[in-house]
Amino acid sequence: MATTATLDHNTFRCRTRGLLHSAVSAAVAVVFSLPFVSRLALTDVVNRDRSIEVNTVPEPENKDDESLKKYPAKLHARKVAKQLGTENGIIYLPGQLESTWEDSDQGPPFRQRRYFYYMTGANFPGCSVTYDVAADKLTLWIPFTPPATILWFGNTPSPEECLTKSDVHDVKYIGELASYLTARLATVKTLYALRPSQLPRFDGFEQMKPSLKIDVTSLQPAIDEARLLKSEYEIAMVRKANDVSSAAHKKAAMLMYGMKNECEIEAAFLQACTAANAHAQAYPVIAGSGANASTLHYEANNEPLAGRQLVVLDAGAEWNCYASDVTRTLPIGPRYRFSAEAKAVYDLVHRMQDECIQRIQPGVVFRDLQLHATLVAVEGLLELGVLKGGTAEEIFKNGTGAAFFPHGLGHHVGLDVHDVLSRDLLKPAGEGMWGKRRPIGPQSVRAMIKQAAVDAANAPAAAAPSTTATVGISPQPPLTTTPPSSPTTGTATPATTAAQDQQDQDKDSSKDKGKEKEEQKPFIPKPLVRAGTVPLPAFTSSPSEAPPPHGVPRITTTSPPMSPQTSPTKPQRKTTAGTTTTTSTSSPSSRTSKNGKHNTLHPGMIVTVEPGVYFCRPYVEAYFLRREEHARYIDAAVLERYWAVGGARVEDDVLVTEDGREVLTTAPKGAELLKLMGYHAAAAAEKGKET
Repeated sequence: MATTATLDHNTFRCRTRGLLHSAVSAAVAVVFSLPFVSRLALTDVVNRDRSIEVNTVPEPENKDDESLKKYPAKLHARKVAKQLGTENGIIYLPGQLESTWEDSDQGPPFRQRRYFYYMTGANFPGCSVTYDVAADKLTLWIPFTPPATILWFGNTPSPEECLTKSDVHDVKYIGELASYLTARLATVKTLYALRPSQLPRFDGFEQMKPSLKIDVTSLQPAIDEARLLKSEYEIAMVRKANDVSSAAHKKAAMLMYGMKNECEIEAAFLQACTAANAHAQAYPVIAGSGANASTLHYEANNEPLAGRQLVVLDAGAEWNCYASDVTRTLPIGPRYRFSAEAKAVYDLVHRMQDECIQRIQPGVVFRDLQLHATLVAVEGLLELGVLKGGTAEEIFKNGTGAAFFPHGLGHHVGLDVHDVLSRDLLKPAGEGMWGKRRPIGPQSVRAMIKQAAVDAANAPAAAAPSTTATVGISPQPPLTTTPPSSPTTGTATPATTAAQDQQDQDKDSSKDKGKEKEEQKPFIPKPLVRAGTVPLPAFTSSPSEAPPPHGVPRITTTSPPMSPQTSPTKPQRKTTAGTTTTTSTSSPSSRTSKNGKHNTLHPGMIVTVEPGVYFCRPYVEAYFLRREEHARYIDAAVLERYWAVGGARVEDDVLVTEDGREVLTTAPKGAELLKLMGYHAAAAAEKGKET
């Protein structure tokens, strides 16, 4: 027994020594492999077929830049104060409160007031903010959440948590706000609010009002100006929103084959966004197929896809309250049934966008991009035979292209999908222009052409042309071929063009009801010179412009030199019942930014470029085919083949940079998208069978 015990003891010692050596060797191997493992992406370590979202807030591209991890509230507040042009006063903004529907204890999803959010970065209800301009002190006032409320709805961020997320000077509970305002306004005496309905409400404020200077008109224009050019943080948020939306568009495209209803496309996009922790959409999803694709803001998304050729998917997620706006047009059905008509329209719309994005740079007038997109559409539709009976130049200047490209080329993107001052991008096309919200008819196109020619003629008087300027416009002798009707007398002013287009539509509607209508005479703009001697600026990231088809000369508009910086008009003050209220001497739509005209692109702007071609039968028949001045240029027989296509649109968000632009949207499009969906391979296979 003793011998056996000794052997067992020796065996145990040997085995223990072996295990110890193995453990040491494994530890050494792990230590030496750490540098290699640290270089692997998280998805490679876990599983190459899976990805894990570990952060709800995007990491900044520059890991050392801590400023992108915290909302720049102080920076935004100071920008607003600078735009106000004051060194004294209290800015007061209340946040949004929770609300319920009528006769219900449920309500809509919470959506923070965007002007309040711009100053704070706080995205929960019941808050307010004050900014003491003279003291340069930004204070966020938050609600206290009692334990009973926490039981049902959870807690709201504490003051300490708010300070870690937002760069404000102080965070206090809102119960202290009344005493703060009472004490501070006793000496400051000037209060800025967004509108009368957002003035402070507490006991004693009404008694204070007669001794205060209350300005309810200057703050919104000032914040609009501040929001126009995005901060680095804002650009990062819009880029992240675009990343989420682009991935969702890609997933929807990959799942398209086998889908039977528009609702499935909408569901695929929303699922991908929610899975990426983006729970809010910047606007309702548009998934319009067939004829529904010709309705610009179609939102029903409930019709079958069978028998239809294209679907327009216009959808964009929000990230930390910042919007994205992305559109892709997808083929429907078996990959060998992409009709020639649908493919031609698909390619034309992408050409319109490519050429417009290539032209984006500081100093470019957005109106000129609109005109270029319209001209490209006219040229393409001439190729297809939809337009006929004239040159591209004639049809373009007659405004007939508005039948098939009836909306604005784009708008600003930021805290709102149609962000502040978007309506001024296309001015002087007409008051109230805002992306696709209002049709751009023939009168608007003619007025834009006329104004572009006037700007080009006045440009030499403003400044000497730059050697890097875009191709110019200058007056030239009138064309020998003119539209059939005689010109109208007088001049169509920019402020009346949109209204004139609407009046034209109303007149046509009256005619349908049997009322008399006088024939509308077209406005004939001054002719434009064709592409001249100055080349487009060279950008290393963009291909050179393709030559126009069939030898049609390119008519390229130019952007006049930016006007010198101008000081804002000094506001006037009017006193009513002891309360001084500041009123601006100019409307928001007519203001001139310190950075130049609002219709001119500047570094820091984020704009959409979203051309489209549509075949909306009720619209085209009512306002174009029934008018000889336009009908003579439209081949109704060829058009019959395109009604079923419906329409196509492509849209990206583009950041204007110091030396050009950056496309923030990365969703596949054009040939890349068709290849992803298998259409190129199918087309090649079909071609092989035919041979």
